[in-house]
Amino acid sequence: MYPLALGLHNLLRWVVIVAGMYATFRFWRAWLQRGSWTPTEGRWAQVFVIALDAQFVVGLVLYVFLSPLTRQAFANMGAAMRDAPVRYFVVEHVVMMLAAIVLAHVGNVRVKRAATDAAKLQNAALWFGVATAAVLGFVPWSRPLLPAF
Repeated sequence: MYPLALGLHNLLRWVVIVAGMYATFRFWRAWLQRGSWTPTEGRWAQVFVIALDAQFVVGLVLYVFLSPLTRQAFANMGAAMRDAPVRYFVVEHVVMMLAAIVLAHVGNVRVKRAATDAAKLQNAALWFGVATAAVLGFVPWSRPLLPAF
């Protein structure tokens, strides 16, 4: 079960990255060109948020139930904190990805509450841009780029 969940988490990473980068690109371009908020922008915002949420669920299952790395780390947290690769997966990756999810959700709410197209695009560009940057900065790029089921 662990390899399947890890492979799914790996594949979902690409959905999150592509959706986040494309949505952020659209938001920035429309905002800088003084464009309008369209239903397409709204759909891309939702795709990114939903992809993050799906990734979170799979990651949570890995973290809490399936990962031998976290199981070992929780058995001796002191040793885990002294081991940089273990600390990365047990603390740093989790915290930053949760931050990215929060940023995307806050941005989504701010977009929905914004009164003008310019405000919607500005909120989307900034909040989703920072969320995407957090994802890109804390993806474990040292792991295989594609899963080997």
